[in-house]
Amino acid sequence: MNDWLNKRLQRTEFMPFAPVTLFEEADRCYEHLDTCRYTCEFMTITCNCTPWMRRVSPAVVHLDGTARPQLVRPDIEPFYDAVLRRYFERTGIPSLINTSFNLHEEPIVCSPADAVRAFQLGHLDALVLGPFLVTTNRQRSVES
Repeated sequence: MNDWLNKRLQRTEFMPFAPVTLFEEADRCYEHLDTCRYTCEFMTITCNCTPWMRRVSPAVVHLDGTARPQLVRPDIEPFYDAVLRRYFERTGIPSLINTSFNLHEEPIVCSPADAVRAFQLGHLDALVLGPFLVTTNRQRSVES
């Protein structure tokens, strides 16, 4: 998964991915959250992953068994929570890969115009921008 994403985003393996996780499922995924649960809402620290998390989401676990999670609460991020919740209902996994929305050596996307530019330059299949879903007509093979 990491190689596939890095290729699509024109990144290197030196730029690790991180998990975004349903707030109420965090204890299942990360150890010792009592003192840092709030901080984890902002992807600012690393946590040790549980053995279960290491097994079901290896693409977001660093080599040392840690991850830099973003915990999502439904009252703060209702759309993001709904996406995660739907994925969780289908798979039993409460996390997805989360990464900054920018191409390698490009600034982080900060506006709708930045998002459209990154979408056009990148190798992305879809862009959700507020209530809009933008897709491409590009055909992609399984390897790309």
